[in-house]
Amino acid sequence: MGIALYQLLALDFFKDFHVVAGKNGLSKEVQGIAVMDSPDAFRWAKGKELSMTSGYALSKEPHCLDDGFKNGIMQRTAGLMIKRARYMDEIPEHVIELFEKHDVPLISMPFEIAFMDVINQINVTVMNQAFRRFRIQNDSVFQLSNLDFKERKIKKILQAVELEMHFPAFLYDISEEKAYYSSANFRRISDDSHLKDEDYWNPSMEHTRHILCEHINMMRYRLIDPQSPDGPRISWILIPVVMNEVVQAYFVVMESKEFIDYCDEYSIRIAFLELQSVYEQIMVAQSVGNIGFENFILYALNYDEKDKDRLIYQASQHGIPMSKKYICMMFAQTKDAAVNARDERKNFVRAFQDSSVSKFGRFAFLDENNGMILWDTQEKDMCSLKYLENVLEEFRLKVREKCSNMELEFAICRDSVDLLSLKKSVQKCQKVMTMGRKLFAEKQIWDYEMLGPYAWIDIEEEELEEMLSQYRILMEDEKNRELLKTLKIYLENNMNFSITAEKMYVHINTIRKRIAKIKELLDVELEDRISRLKIEMLLQFLSL
Repeated sequence: MGIALYQLLALDFFKDFHVVAGKNGLSKEVQGIAVMDSPDAFRWAKGKELSMTSGYALSKEPHCLDDGFKNGIMQRTAGLMIKRARYMDEIPEHVIELFEKHDVPLISMPFEIAFMDVINQINVTVMNQAFRRFRIQNDSVFQLSNLDFKERKIKKILQAVELEMHFPAFLYDISEEKAYYSSANFRRISDDSHLKDEDYWNPSMEHTRHILCEHINMMRYRLIDPQSPDGPRISWILIPVVMNEVVQAYFVVMESKEFIDYCDEYSIRIAFLELQSVYEQIMVAQSVGNIGFENFILYALNYDEKDKDRLIYQASQHGIPMSKKYICMMFAQTKDAAVNARDERKNFVRAFQDSSVSKFGRFAFLDENNGMILWDTQEKDMCSLKYLENVLEEFRLKVREKCSNMELEFAICRDSVDLLSLKKSVQKCQKVMTMGRKLFAEKQIWDYEMLGPYAWIDIEEEELEEMLSQYRILMEDEKNRELLKTLKIYLENNMNFSITAEKMYVHINTIRKRIAKIKELLDVELEDRISRLKIEMLLQFLSL
């Protein structure tokens, strides 16, 4: 969309331009400029262009415009500017009558003003108008991390696109898996054309693709109807929003009625730059906000009762309601002790943002290689162990992809707690991490519930390792593995030789011999209740 002719003529630059005829057409839209100085030049008029002439053709052939009006070509133009006192002292009366009759503005322009100056003035005015339409008020970077704020910004830009060009627009945010629309018009056209969101960047139907601007990957897609190859074709403009070489979103403008014009390209580029600016500011806000959130978490883990009011104030500054409930999860980088995960914060933050865990969680480093994730429990379906394991596994793989020298392990405590109880939840996670590594060494994600009775027992890490090492040594021999398996079934059946033999499909004397042998290897007294309980618990966590 360009600019109305009356808006141009209201500018100070055009103060000496005079409307000679066709004042009723001053609301016509100007979308381009054309210089026409041959008698038949008007035959190539496309429409909505403001034509300029020195008057040479009219002076030689005063009736050269007649055919243009008869064929309806001139009526589609925005108007005609004739330079004063160059080739014509006066404009022929019949020419004035034609323009007046068809409400096409006829304007006399000063002799001394160059055509290039007029073209530049119109282009600058169109650009300035587009900038004003798309201008977004600057807000603090901390506000930009708020998703509601982000949504308002994106919708405002998309609505400005449709208002400016009369073409509906759409943006798909990849990390959020969320679509934003300028209005219901875009969705209606999509439904009528049987287009899904992903068809706009990866069409499933036969189509053509044409690059409009290689620098920003601006492309036009056009669908081909095999039943009617020469019939109307749906087309749209696509520009990916890319940050740090990763596509964050797809920006789409639907060419619902006709192709975008020269002026529309200005608007699309400005809208794209505004959208990219929003994503850049959000990325900066998240990075800066992450450090602020980290400081807040460290404060929350070390506060005492007298600091409660201060904690509540700090929480409000970070948009964290004290009344809400959260799940606490911890992560630890374990691949290389020499690696400092916090030093690679930029890649770590990018991996976090690219994974689903960022939808409901915020993370903070607690030291160089350990940190925690505060998980919002508002969406109950997103708090199941299976869902949490899936998003943490995705995050683990994203970190490995971005930081090949890192490997993450996770501990989960699914007790919903408020911020005042966060410290206890973190302590539970630390216990889960420590005991999970010993009891389930083959896993990378452990949940508090997995520990069973061990969650209630305070066992030193060294003692637990010592207890397990004896069993692991025995398990290296297949015969000993069978002995441990026999012991496990024997204890599960209240030390009944007969039932154990039945369950293992062996003779009762074989069971007696195996139990005697394993008692000797472990040097334990199964008659001692405490000793027996300890063995039962350890056997639960061995892969027998």
